[in-house]
Amino acid sequence: MAPSSNQTGSAPLNPTDDAVPMLVHVTAPATLPAGYTFEAEINGNPDNIITCEVPEGGVTEGQMFLAPLPVTYDGARLRAPVGRWKDGLFGCFNYGICHASLCCSLWCTPIAMGQTITRMNLTWLGEPGTWNQAQRAFQVICVLVCCSTVYSISLSIGSWPYEIGERPTWLVVAKFLGACLVTFWSVYSLCRTRETVRARYQIPEENCTGCEDLCCSLWCSCCAAAQLLRHTGEYETYPGVCCSSTGHPEGTPKTV
Repeated sequence: MAPSSNQTGSAPLNPTDDAVPMLVHVTAPATLPAGYTFEAEINGNPDNIITCEVPEGGVTEGQMFLAPLPVTYDGARLRAPVGRWKDGLFGCFNYGICHASLCCSLWCTPIAMGQTITRMNLTWLGEPGTWNQAQRAFQVICVLVCCSTVYSISLSIGSWPYEIGERPTWLVVAKFLGACLVTFWSVYSLCRTRETVRARYQIPEENCTGCEDLCCSLWCSCCAAAQLLRHTGEYETYPGVCCSSTGHPEGTPKTV
């Protein structure tokens, strides 16, 4: 049985005409002038269609841009505040010390990031992309995490016969390069995911203007991943799940 909606536990997405609207990514079907209206797929989803207006300056064919989600849109979606974060960066314990959003972010940050990416229909790099790329993103992230884990364990096992300082150069270099590549991807993807979430929910930077997303992703990745899960999720209505592509039970709607 699907969970029932909780009117008191969810902040309205666009409560009034004066509210800051949530933005969604749409792709221009052709080169169009400013003010032109057309039917567009929300975040590349062929099942979600809205009428949007071309922004100032016009767009070129295939260009992806942000458009406001109509207040009248009534499709199934997870709700979150627009214009501000639902809670702070260090509100990790807001749902309890054993909540799925905290455990997943603490034990496997890339998987927590992947859950946000799935909810937001992003690519494995945390960027807007095609619908097919978004549908494969979580699987790609899981494969990367598994491969990097196997790679690291294999090199560790290979170094057992050697004393520290006597390990072959190739072994040390291989381990270092592997760690650098995984770290770079993790930080970049988390930074881009946070940047995209802020753009769609129109959340301004509060600290380290110009590099807040990078600083949070680099210095406090688990807290940043947990905050993204709390903001894009609706834990007041749906339970948190660690072993899920969205961090919610199967059948739970996405952000849009």
